[in-house]
Amino acid sequence: MKFCMQTFLWVVWGGLLFSSLTTTHAQDIPHISQCSLCFDCAIGGDPPGGGDPNQQAGRSANRYSSLDPPNKRSLPTCDRCYGCNTHLQRIDGASTHFNVTYKPEEGASSTWTFKATTNRTASKEAVVKVYCLPVSKNTLQLQSSGCATSHVMRNVQLNMAMDQVASDCGFHDIVPRVWLDRVEGIVPDVGYHVHWFGLWQELVNGVSMENFLQKGKPTRVPPPQVVDYFMNKLNKTQVVRAAIFDLLTSQCDRHAQNLIVDETGNLKLIDNEICLAYSWPHCAFDSVLIPTTQKQEIARMGNHYIQKSASATPAHATRGRADPQMLLDYRCYMGEQDQMGTNYPPQVTQCLQKISSMSPEQVQAHYNLPELRPAKNLHSRASDMLNKGFEWAYKYGEPKNFKSRTYMVQPKCCQVQWVSGQYRCAHDWPVKYELPKGDPSGRPWMKNYPDMGTYEGHPDGPEGTATARKQTRKSLRS
Repeated sequence: MKFCMQTFLWVVWGGLLFSSLTTTHAQDIPHISQCSLCFDCAIGGDPPGGGDPNQQAGRSANRYSSLDPPNKRSLPTCDRCYGCNTHLQRIDGASTHFNVTYKPEEGASSTWTFKATTNRTASKEAVVKVYCLPVSKNTLQLQSSGCATSHVMRNVQLNMAMDQVASDCGFHDIVPRVWLDRVEGIVPDVGYHVHWFGLWQELVNGVSMENFLQKGKPTRVPPPQVVDYFMNKLNKTQVVRAAIFDLLTSQCDRHAQNLIVDETGNLKLIDNEICLAYSWPHCAFDSVLIPTTQKQEIARMGNHYIQKSASATPAHATRGRADPQMLLDYRCYMGEQDQMGTNYPPQVTQCLQKISSMSPEQVQAHYNLPELRPAKNLHSRASDMLNKGFEWAYKYGEPKNFKSRTYMVQPKCCQVQWVSGQYRCAHDWPVKYELPKGDPSGRPWMKNYPDMGTYEGHPDGPEGTATARKQTRKSLRS
């Protein structure tokens, strides 16, 4: 009996001691706001293990009095903490598509992209873009972000506006949903506290068109498989809808890296904030999907030739070669007429009517655009597309590119084949290897060698330039 009682007391005493130790340990876990760095952050307002939360620290952390991240360098480094609202994961792992392995590429800017947990998607995961992080992507060391938060917020506003346009016009099958929400998390392996708003986006399955065509391990996608994909799997309806979105919103950075494709042929448009002739002053619109644009001409003739490098000749225009991206030209899916006119999907037509019926000031308010100028551009483009048709809008509508960035409408190539180690157009394709006069950046020609341009930039080429001059002289006489 005495032995049993002693055993019982030892068990009770041991249990109380363990409870005391674990509770104290939990209470000692600090809130993330009390750490300069933290390497393991629990989600939620309560510390793990049943400790009492630091209510004051939690309330302070949720007050966003500034757009700038707080300076916490004088605080201690913590192994564990609590108070995060998401787990951030670096997107640096390889992924497999088309039986080929791809590794994501990180840019050199202070903008980081993470996979993160969230309750706002069915998968409980999303991608979040966090701007102005003072952490080097290469060394993972703290550094100055060199970032203007006012500029970042304008970009965020434009992203949110594009999401609203996509919602109004029915483009969310090709434009991923985005939203603005706060991020309370830590950079993996660094411990830096992200305590700011991030731009969230639903996860997109697939790989960039750039990677699909040019990269991959152990080898890139075999050319015959690429041909089959473009000819038989690519979602033609989505290509046309993507061209409509890009023209309406005056996208200026639609190249192969910002087009995501999956194995079923579907495509998504990402990084849509370079838009409405606002972010880049020398660009009105530039999309590989639309004729007259530099992006499409680079795909057709090669960057070296389009940029008018000193050693460039017509031979650099890759005569006979047909980049598979030529099949991203919306005209390939318009039938024999090459014309869309005003034959838009019903929801797009309704959207164009809605935007056109508003004043530019109302457009700015509805889409929360940072200035009136992009609102005017959206209003003008919608009105032109609605009243004069798609082709007129990209040829002659506003906003329009500088002449040196306005290329003649070229013949389409809508079938490709792999012949003698080269992609070639599978039908007659009488491309003209002429370029508009002037610097391809949109500025005047200032280089120390002759400009190889042959005509004043015009969608109708030299003939259009001559006609425009006649009309100008006629108007001056009258």
